[in-house]
Amino acid sequence: MIQNDAALRTDELLTLVALCTVHIMDAATREEIKSKIIRDLEQTPFAATSLRVLSGGVANFIYHASLKKPLADGTGDVLIKHGEDYIANNPNFNLTLFRCRIEEQCLRALSGSEFQIEGKAAIPGDTINFTVRTPKVYHFDEQNSTQIQEILHNGKDLKTYALSTYSANTSDAARPHCIQLGRALGKWLWNFHNWSATQAHLRKTVAENKDLQQLKHLINFSWLLDRVAQFPSILNEAKDVFEKVKDMAAKELEDESRLQAIHGDFWTGNVLLPDGPIKEGSDITMFVIDWEMSQIGVPNLDIGQIIAELYEMKLYKNITAGVWMVQGFVEGYGEVSNDFAFRTAIQIGAHLISFGTSVQGWGTPEQVEMVARTGRDIIVHAWRKDRDWFQGGDLACLFHSTQ
Repeated sequence: MIQNDAALRTDELLTLVALCTVHIMDAATREEIKSKIIRDLEQTPFAATSLRVLSGGVANFIYHASLKKPLADGTGDVLIKHGEDYIANNPNFNLTLFRCRIEEQCLRALSGSEFQIEGKAAIPGDTINFTVRTPKVYHFDEQNSTQIQEILHNGKDLKTYALSTYSANTSDAARPHCIQLGRALGKWLWNFHNWSATQAHLRKTVAENKDLQQLKHLINFSWLLDRVAQFPSILNEAKDVFEKVKDMAAKELEDESRLQAIHGDFWTGNVLLPDGPIKEGSDITMFVIDWEMSQIGVPNLDIGQIIAELYEMKLYKNITAGVWMVQGFVEGYGEVSNDFAFRTAIQIGAHLISFGTSVQGWGTPEQVEMVARTGRDIIVHAWRKDRDWFQGGDLACLFHSTQ
């Protein structure tokens, strides 16, 4: 369960998200967990000389480990991801340990020796190459809920990277590599969705992740209606459409024959790339991480979430690079039907309103209201299948490759 009660109210979920940003676990407990991990690994090939805490984790304890002895392939550093039956940043909130098994099985399936799901993109006439893949899993100690994964050296999540690298009104010089970066991500996600639709065993595994599937639905669509009360002058006129959208999404979950394995939390915080300038001659590997929310669902959930997150860079910070990455991403994902594009647009709008208006520190109250208004317009026009409305706007690219 996500929390002790069998049913979660939306206000409890809001509290959960707010509290997850506050580190309240005492230092002694964190040090005890760290020491236990070192002891557990001592008699394994992953015995470590040291563990260095990595930032970015909310639910788990994440470390960079330097191994006492390199692995057979020469690997000397790994990532250690340890789970407890609560959120690492707030032990008062319980969280199922089944999430660790879900992630381990997803990563093993995706990075098995028989194949590798990848997304690749190279800039024509240049020597910059982007490769997207998942990290390897070296070991999983299920009893202690500890994973040993491949580490991306000097890695930074795409959201943090973009905010620190690209300025408002991003220079046109960055356009080509932003489009190519997005294209590589889009190709990877299309490859994954196309592959996962045929993987019966993986589908069966992630279909058991019911708690987090319901959490995702609540965040996307129950919060959507909650925002009407928060922004009545902006959203009240769209309440009827929002209710229809929520009903549609609920019916999608009821018909499991139309669902497939998806990532479940595909956003810029779960894409890693090396921290540094993208230069000619670069060979850049990006990791898609954090598979604990993998579930069965419609592919549009993954697509809409990352597009919304990239678009928020433009809406809140006027970082044009975000829109260029969206354009490349859509191109990389490839041709879809009109109905698929409209469903993706609905997901983008839902994420902007439900989640994009709740992240602290993104922008001014006026900007938050603007994002709510933007999300409203996207949902309403997508629900009405008003393709003409999208033409000439930032999201016109959604329909450039429709059938």
